Amino acid sequence: METKPIQTLIITGQLSGEHDPKVNRMLRRMLESTGRFQVKITEEFRGATAETLAPYDLAFLNYDGDFPFSGHDAIPLGRQAEQALVDFVRSGKGIVFYHSSIFSTPWPPEFQRMMGGYCDPNLGSRKNAILAFPVKISNRTHPITAELEPSFHTSQDDFFAGVVWHPDAKVEPLATFFDDLEGYRNMPKHIAFMIPPEGPEKMKGVNEDWPIAWTNRYGDGRVFVITIGHGIDTIRRPGFVGLCCRGAEWAATGEVTLPPPDVKGENRRRAWPYYSPITVVEYSAMMP
Repeated sequence: METKPIQTLIITGQLSGEHDPKVNRMLRRMLESTGRFQVKITEEFRGATAETLAPYDLAFLNYDGDFPFSGHDAIPLGRQAEQALVDFVRSGKGIVFYHSSIFSTPWPPEFQRMMGGYCDPNLGSRKNAILAFPVKISNRTHPITAELEPSFHTSQDDFFAGVVWHPDAKVEPLATFFDDLEGYRNMPKHIAFMIPPEGPEKMKGVNEDWPIAWTNRYGDGRVFVITIGHGIDTIRRPGFVGLCCRGAEWAATGEVTLPPPDVKGENRRRAWPYYSPITVVEYSAMMP
């Protein structure tokens, strides 16, 4: 019996200026390459209702309201659209919170509960200025991560430490990075505001591991959070592709059927995102 595709809506639009606009198209291609997802993208979700979300199994949120590094207040989706998402997940559907969507602003308090963990600079959350770092799969028993390689590297990416855990969350961390104190020396101006006046040595959890991916249960629904994915070179890594696609499948269905991308042997010739059999040579021939 043929499995129905997971109907997925990528919700985007207002993103702070350092984000590459190609990312949403890359996410769509990555998910659809698995054969499990059928994806649409909306850049204007304000005013959305339950009817808007009715055809979908999964909401994929890549939206930060042009915060936190833009220098102005974030633009929210609005009470109606936010409530539609809350009800959607609570009813048993899935949601992915992607990268900078995990900040507390511009979301209402109920989104913090839904995410399970979130970033709030007023509560000690911060961005480490190191751009390339190893990700460790710290949970080897969850269905999302059970078959993944033990680690992979990012490139030109962000990583956020000082995650605030909601007291009502049912969080299960999946993957971590090491929040190296040296990354806070000579901080760029746009993120220096996250460092307390007494210095980085006094920050909570510095020189410790912090999660970059976790799951949460919300009502009858499932939540997958992944805080990396800023850099398009990170998105091209097989480790990232496997973690993100399998996490999205779990959020939508509660199960994981997708294997990790196989790039061994003759499959080393496969073009990104590795799930489809197209080779690098064939892909190059398709380019203008």
